[in-house]
Amino acid sequence: MSRLCIIVAAVWLAACNTQVASPAEQVVQGELEVRVVDAPSFTASHEEYFLVVGGQRLPLAFTGGVPEGLRGGQRVTVRGAQGGQRFMARTVEVDRHASAMQATSGGCGVTGVQRSLVILAAFPGMPQPAATPQGIHDAFFSTTQRSLATYWSEVSGGRTTTTGAVRGWYTLDRAYSCSETDAMRDAAVRAADADVDFRQYDRIFIVHPNPSQGCAYAGQATLSCGQVATADGTVTASVTWLVADWMTNHDTAVKLVTHEAGHNLSLNHAGSRDFGAEPLGMPGTLGTIDEYGDRFSSMGDWNLGHYAAPHKARIGWLASSSVARVDGTDGTFTLAPVVASGGLKALQVRRRPGVNDWLWVEYRRPVGLYESTLASQVFGGALIHLADADTRDGTHLLDFTPGTSSWNDPALLPGTTWNDPYSDLSLTVDAATPTGLTVRVQYRTTTCVQAAPEVRVTPLAPAIWPGARPEFALELINRDSAGCGPSTFQLSPIVPTGWGFDPLPAQRTLAAASSGMLGLQTYVPYSAPLGLYAAGVTVTRGSQSVQGTATVEVVERCIATPPTLTLSPANVTAAPGEDVTWTVSVTNNDSASCNWVWYDFGSTLPEGWDTAWSEWGVNLPPGGDSTFTMTKTVPPGARGTHTVDLSIYQEDFGLAASATATVNVASSAR
Repeated sequence: MSRLCIIVAAVWLAACNTQVASPAEQVVQGELEVRVVDAPSFTASHEEYFLVVGGQRLPLAFTGGVPEGLRGGQRVTVRGAQGGQRFMARTVEVDRHASAMQATSGGCGVTGVQRSLVILAAFPGMPQPAATPQGIHDAFFSTTQRSLATYWSEVSGGRTTTTGAVRGWYTLDRAYSCSETDAMRDAAVRAADADVDFRQYDRIFIVHPNPSQGCAYAGQATLSCGQVATADGTVTASVTWLVADWMTNHDTAVKLVTHEAGHNLSLNHAGSRDFGAEPLGMPGTLGTIDEYGDRFSSMGDWNLGHYAAPHKARIGWLASSSVARVDGTDGTFTLAPVVASGGLKALQVRRRPGVNDWLWVEYRRPVGLYESTLASQVFGGALIHLADADTRDGTHLLDFTPGTSSWNDPALLPGTTWNDPYSDLSLTVDAATPTGLTVRVQYRTTTCVQAAPEVRVTPLAPAIWPGARPEFALELINRDSAGCGPSTFQLSPIVPTGWGFDPLPAQRTLAAASSGMLGLQTYVPYSAPLGLYAAGVTVTRGSQSVQGTATVEVVERCIATPPTLTLSPANVTAAPGEDVTWTVSVTNNDSASCNWVWYDFGSTLPEGWDTAWSEWGVNLPPGGDSTFTMTKTVPPGARGTHTVDLSIYQEDFGLAASATATVNVASSAR
């Protein structure tokens, strides 16, 4: 075992089965933990990934982007190298058999009674949060008003609810920053251990103060369940962190809890897809996604709506008999309101033959504890979500009144027919009554109108250098109407004189009203003069011929230069027990043609001092800069002069820069 692997094993991977594939790479196996961190505004979020090995959590970053399909609780094998704060994962392999066995034998379920424990955690030296134990109990467990228990019961049609207990307030051993969620969870578990048998719970919620530096989240939650170490042994449970400031108003607390608890059920966000003047754009186009844009699902922007039909179906909260799958066959259907005790609850309508694009249709009514809180326009028509390759585990609401700028009126109303201009699908809402919505689905016969194709060319890097290998993304759009058959287009690359390139396919066949992507790989000669160059493709069908090009600039070759790192203040005086905060500034000094760089960071001195960061790392373009903070807690017994270190690591290259500062610890600071 290499020295680097020994360090990783000693610091992060106690009791870890760790191998070394090469001197620069380690192979680590464990259980994946995924957390969704929701900003207080519910306008931004990010996911954090951890590998749980031997009871320790190893933060992960992915050098090639996050692989699709990763979920909490999966058994994975990760290959990569240790950075300053995270393990830099190059590849991730999911053990499907082990993950499936765990899900069926010991994981948390999404039906039946969910056993929830709410731990109220206070910090020493800070006022106890204003939220009361009774108020928090009601937000989770009340059976007579809005709560997580009544929400899950209503939304699942009685398949799921929650019971449990609220314990605390417990004053933890110290105040924890918002970047210390692991340590905060462990401290909260320790504080409650004497009063709680953790084996009786599979959902753990930690309500905690908003520290003086402030949290960048209102709540964060694990996607599904994982391992939690307690005095009663390791239990399998989901974990949620909730900032107490958002728990004082009852309905606000319920909105937050039902959202974060939805993540615990493996649900991602309820977003919206905006296609401008159209309810739905050409197949394969992304439109504009608002991650929290669905104002009719609790997984969207601060509301009390039901989880959307695609989410309910995915976790088994809709019986198969409650969903009609419509695939190329005309029909008329009557949908019962989502709060009805029975009946057909959703249509899953294929948009076009042979492609995995679906429209989910459901009917909302102002009935029950939750739907009555929503904007009223949806109660008179069909609420429709798109499910395609870009939806993944979330949901995307469509706006069938695109003439207004509001997303409070997205329903397709009675007497209205929507003819998809890019397929033969037609949807008509014939009637909406308190008991049902009548929807007509038709796959109409349309005439063929041919149009010239369109080509869009995008360089993957706008600046390159002699000897580089620039690649261009080519999007070919068949603008024929939906009534036309597929067309075959001849392709010919457009490449600057003297450049090399990989051959393109001679032709590409596309269905009408659809698009396709391919890549053009080129090679710049070392002798190429600096300047602007255009590359792309000519597309020909019969007598029609169109060109698409994009321009790149050949500049001086990428010159990697160590980043500039500063730590301010350079000297500080503090008293034992105080927190000291430094501003860290990082500047990427690479030349303009270089790629963005992810900088990780770490600090080991003074030894034994607790360290908190406002950021996990920074991603900077050439010439870009960023600032964040590093806070250290002076131990009660510390005295004298101490050196504080900071190291910046660059993925794939190791240590990039370092800086130091000095702390003078006296019995009382001036």
